[in-house]
Amino acid sequence: MLEIICGAIFPIVVSMMLGYLGASMGMFDRDQATAINRMVLKFALPMDLFVGISKIDRVQILHSGSFAAIIIFWMIGSFFITYWISRFVFKRSVSLATLQALAIGNPSVPFVGSAVLGFLFGGKSALAVSLASLTINVVLIPVVFFLLSSDNKGIMGNGENWVSHLKNALKQPVVLAPLCAFIWVLSGIPIPRLLDISFVMLGKTTGGAAMFAAGILLFLMKPMINKMVITSVFFRNIAAPMVAWGLAIAAHLSPFYLREAVLTFAMPSASVIVILSNQIKKGEREAASTVFFSTVVSIFTMGALIALTS
Repeated sequence: MLEIICGAIFPIVVSMMLGYLGASMGMFDRDQATAINRMVLKFALPMDLFVGISKIDRVQILHSGSFAAIIIFWMIGSFFITYWISRFVFKRSVSLATLQALAIGNPSVPFVGSAVLGFLFGGKSALAVSLASLTINVVLIPVVFFLLSSDNKGIMGNGENWVSHLKNALKQPVVLAPLCAFIWVLSGIPIPRLLDISFVMLGKTTGGAAMFAAGILLFLMKPMINKMVITSVFFRNIAAPMVAWGLAIAAHLSPFYLREAVLTFAMPSASVIVILSNQIKKGEREAASTVFFSTVVSIFTMGALIALTS
């Protein structure tokens, strides 16, 4: 089992470490990391999301019941609870509170989920991965762009009210692509195979490229451990899956779905926070450190949760 966890997590760590090594040898600088992240955010990630969501079975989603409710509502709930605490208790800016909320409310299910959940649960894992991906990319990412747009008008848009901020968010490819894919899935019309295979090649570079760029930024800014990084890693890797466990028990989920729900929320923070922090030039060091430590810690926390829920 440890081999499976390591097989899923280590590629993320290795990709980040290669970026770190490349930067340490003077091969890459901040501007190049920014260019890589721009490519991922504007092209690779939208294509990857479109292909992933377009393959979802709408019948399976519509009949997933309590399991779907836990995945969707706790993912959204953990984001907004974290945002409120970070913004109004710790008095952080809108941008930093949003990034921290995304670090906790956005597990790296699209990148790590298929490897871990697919091995443990086989084809049935597609439901958890699909539900998490839909929630993140159709609900949370538009909210994130709306919040960042309101706090970074010169970078994310120049709107002066919530309507213009919402329009700016919906113009982003990473928001528009999954929305279009979701509507397409609901329509029941099959995605043309030519379109599907055309998007796959660049889409598959998303995870590796994002983590490589995160490694570059990690070297340039040096890893940090502070109260916010520790808090984010604790809630992402330990608190979130434990709450999901409690919700699964309260909903009387079967042991199979209970285990799948817990492990879905046990994934490390997704690298998209590094991409966004680099774009707005705020919280970059904290974001890169959070993703790095969350990924390393997940080797142990996921292993423990697999054993406890087996």
